[in-house]
Amino acid sequence: MGEKGSGIPSVVREFICVDRLHHACVDAGIKSLGYDIHRTQHIILMHLHETGGAASQKEIADRFGISPAAVATTLKSLEEKGCIKRKTDGGDSRRNTVELTDTGLKIVEKSHRKFAETDEALIRNLSKEELAALENCLKKMTENMREYAKSIGLEVRS
Repeated sequence: MGEKGSGIPSVVREFICVDRLHHACVDAGIKSLGYDIHRTQHIILMHLHETGGAASQKEIADRFGISPAAVATTLKSLEEKGCIKRKTDGGDSRRNTVELTDTGLKIVEKSHRKFAETDEALIRNLSKEELAALENCLKKMTENMREYAKSIGLEVRS
């Protein structure tokens, strides 16, 4: 199953290779649109779009399992680029709501098309049966990793 001497099963190596290539293609797609948006920034823009255009900084940190400080740094950059605006909650000055701007929304809408192109290229030569089998395997692998992560004391998010 594994390559001689590697100690890593070839399926794991292929999985990692596919993931890296997918990320590189997505990054290239976003860059081709003329936006200077890092993957983490883009993920936050996508999340804001999925939540109706707004979320609190704490919700973003919780959703992605990253520190509030890291979220604040990323949001500062997005705000400087005109992609988001932050509003302080009237009742609680410590609570900031983050909203997509028209610029942020345009980036999300254009990048959706690039993501779709990339995803279509990824699965182009796979039959429905192969996709179903792969999905089943990936679900099992995900559950395996969740169980393993919990066993070594990691907090597991959905």
